[in-house]
Order: sequence, then C-alpha cells, then structure tokens
Amino acid sequence: MKEILKANLNNARNAEHYQFHSDVLSIVTAEVATAQKIDSLRSDYVALFDKENTAFIQNRAYESTKEIEAKDRERDDLFLYIKQTIDSNLYCPVANKKAAAEKLAFAMKPYRSANSKAFAENTAQVTNLVLDFQSEAYAGYVELLGLKEAVAQLQTANEAFNAVYMGRSGAKLVRASRETMKSILPKVDAAYRTLASAINALYQVNSLITRSTATETELGGVIDGVNALIVQLHQTLALRGAGNAADVNTDDNVSPDGGDTPSGGDSGGRGSGGSDDPESDME
Repeated sequence: MKEILKANLNNARNAEHYQFHSDVLSIVTAEVATAQKIDSLRSDYVALFDKENTAFIQNRAYESTKEIEAKDRERDDLFLYIKQTIDSNLYCPVANKKAAAEKLAFAMKPYRSANSKAFAENTAQVTNLVLDFQSEAYAGYVELLGLKEAVAQLQTANEAFNAVYMGRSGAKLVRASRETMKSILPKVDAAYRTLASAINALYQVNSLITRSTATETELGGVIDGVNALIVQLHQTLALRGAGNAADVNTDDNVSPDGGDTPSGGDSGGRGSGGSDDPESDME
C-alpha cells in the first residue's frame, strides 16, 4: 500500500535538511491540509520550520570570520607602513624629517605592538594612535613625513574593521537568545513524522474503507511527491557515503529493503536533526 517512506534525515547537512522540509511543505500545501483536516499538524510543522529558517539564516550570517580577518590585515598593513616610515626616517639625513620622526616615534611608543594585540585591543590602540597623530601637537610632523593620507586611511580601515567585528558580536547575541540548528532540527523532524504518519493513516483508511477517488488522488500525489524528495535526499547522502539510495515503487510503495516501512520515521544514526559535519553546523 502506498505510504511515505522513512527519510534518513540524521545524516543530512543543515542545508539539505532545510531544503527537504521546505520542499515537503510545498507539496503538503495549506489547501491539502485543510481538505484532509490535518491543518493543525501542518501549522505545528510550519511554526517549527520557521524557527529552523531563522537559525539557518543566522548560521549563514555568522560566517564573517574571513571578512574580519581581511579587514584586520588591511588595518595592520597601514599601521605597519606608518610605523616603518617613521622608523626609517629616524635615520634620515634631512634634519627636520629626522626630528619629526623622533617626535612621532615617541608618540607611537605605547602603540608599537598594536597589530599583534587581540582584535578589540588592537582597535582601541589604533583609535588612540590616530587621535594623537591628528592632534595639533603631532599633525605637522605627520604631514612633514607624508603620512597624513596614510593616517586617514588607517582611521577608515579601523572603523571598517570595527563595524564588521561588532556585527559579528551582535550575531552572537542573537544566536545565544534563539534556538540553534542543533536544538530545533529534532523538533522539526518530529513534526514532519507526525504529519507523515497522519497522511499515511488517512490514505490507508481511504483505501480500505472510504474509497474516495478524490482523496486517493490527492493523498497519493502527496505521498509520491514526498517520496521523490526522500529518494533525492538518499541519493545525495549515498554519493558522499552517508547513507544508501532509496528505491521507491510508487505503485505500492514497498520500502527500500523490501519490507513494510514505518511511516515518516528516521532510519539509524544519532537521533533526528542535522549532521555533525563541521561544514553543516557552526555553533
């Protein structure tokens, strides 16, 4: 008898898990759920999937490490250029440039290792350095050594870095206050299994008792559509050695191993919800 097969969601990466449930909801539409009187089950599923959607977006937004590192390198390069220019001018044969370098080297002394500090301390030290170099006491010396533009660029780079860095801190706060992918995926899977079990039960009752052609057509189409998604998911998992490809007979839906298949469950693995693959979950 036709039924929704097991879906091996245990080994799915976050993106695969997200796409599977998104596609299921596009097949089990609100109209179908209302007609079959399972709209409350679908609503519960949708509510949990919405939380997965939020967590999934937050995970992607959190991938800012590379951008932070790039901004930090840009800032450090400018800082080192200014420092090295001052250091080289300490040996300048032009007396006023040598004197300017000595003044700026003195002013820079508290910040000479700013580029090797942790991000926040680096930002603070560069901010103070720029303020000193743009002050009336040192601005003339900076201009004499041709560093006015470099100092302005350093200020811009430091502010750009801090904007990205603070953005990541905000993302951390949001992530800490909301359900993470690891916590929400099992709940989404459970809601999906409940809905799948209901659809299977309704189809069975109709086949044995009610015998409505319209119901058979509607639910049969839903079951075939969801099973096609399961086959596609299992093939994806099989390609990377994370599961076996499903073989679905859409006429009577014999399970992939040839036996009866419990409806809507998860096979094997570590419990429902997401992969432990490092690529799939960035907590």
